[in-house]
Amino acid sequence: MKILICSMPSAIGGMERRIEAEIRLLTKLGHEVLVATKDFPALNEWKCDLTNAGSRYIKWRPYKFLERRHFAAPFRWLALATLPALRRQRIDFAHIAMPWNFVGLSMAYVLSKADIPFVFGIHSKFDDNHLSNRGRSLATKALTNFIGGYAVSEPVKTAFVRLYDGLLPPSASIETIHNGIDIVRFKSDPAIRQNLRRQLRIAEEAFVVLFCGRLDANKRPLFALNVFAEFLASHPQGRLLIVGDGPEMAVLKTGIDALKLQDKVILTGQVANPAPYYSASDCYLSTSALEGYSLTTAEALASGLPAVVPDDDVFNSVYGASTAVQRCNPAAPAEWCQALLSVVQLDAAARQALGQSAQKFAQTHLSVEMMNQKLALFYENIASKLKH
Repeated sequence: MKILICSMPSAIGGMERRIEAEIRLLTKLGHEVLVATKDFPALNEWKCDLTNAGSRYIKWRPYKFLERRHFAAPFRWLALATLPALRRQRIDFAHIAMPWNFVGLSMAYVLSKADIPFVFGIHSKFDDNHLSNRGRSLATKALTNFIGGYAVSEPVKTAFVRLYDGLLPPSASIETIHNGIDIVRFKSDPAIRQNLRRQLRIAEEAFVVLFCGRLDANKRPLFALNVFAEFLASHPQGRLLIVGDGPEMAVLKTGIDALKLQDKVILTGQVANPAPYYSASDCYLSTSALEGYSLTTAEALASGLPAVVPDDDVFNSVYGASTAVQRCNPAAPAEWCQALLSVVQLDAAARQALGQSAQKFAQTHLSVEMMNQKLALFYENIASKLKH
């Protein structure tokens, strides 16, 4: 089949990495994959990744009349002006990767007008910001050719089904298919740990707390910094290693200066391969307030790192069964500090056992092989629907 994967990303993150993984799987299964997105700052970089994954990028960007609530006819016509170019591609079916509530529905509208069936990949937990009656009417038309989809976690599925109640065709169903990671790639390596800590001037006895990901308000890097500052008061040998970049970087640097933590916090910026930084660390910290599925937490567990994460429905549904994950009240810094202290106070044997537990959980629940098995069945079922 000729498959179009389309989305509206703002940065390269978990959704984009999931798209790459699906491209590899679909091309391996013998399908031709095209990708279309809006323009965004890292697009040229991502195009290279998409090519390496086995896809071809095309320029198809219908006007976002539904996302912008521009429901008048001229705005719909702007979106439909891309219909001839879409038809020329002779797409068999499409996959819309959805990062937020109704983002992607204008694409769905044009696909339905072209009589191209499509699925949704739902990547975040939507809120309850409903469309107006006019918007719902257009959304229903946009979803005419919707034949199914998946969510990356059970709370994401629940939120999607609640928000789209009354809009979806009765025959369409939504599954839950978690993200998966390359367990081998993130396996901890003592030599890499030693070399990288030397390069970063981290003492052997230092306890390194890792924060990895895009630095935006939803990830709450400043909250993580304040948690670390409180932890440092009880454990002066602590170091905070922050891997990533984003709009909160300037605020974070200001916070580091205000707390006088310049010699305790290491900022790497964006890195091509985060795996060595997990090896160089001792514990993982995720303070994210809005996740559909935390890939970095999965990577941390695969690296043998215990993790401290928010006590919310997404983290509980994905990581609640792991003894290596502590879940904390998102609004209580002292609770997070205590969780970090409980890890640093373990003796060497207990830390090793905790690391082994983390790795075992990753191997049995979070691998890319498990994800691919479910995705292959998902696409097989879609192909069967299309034949009938």
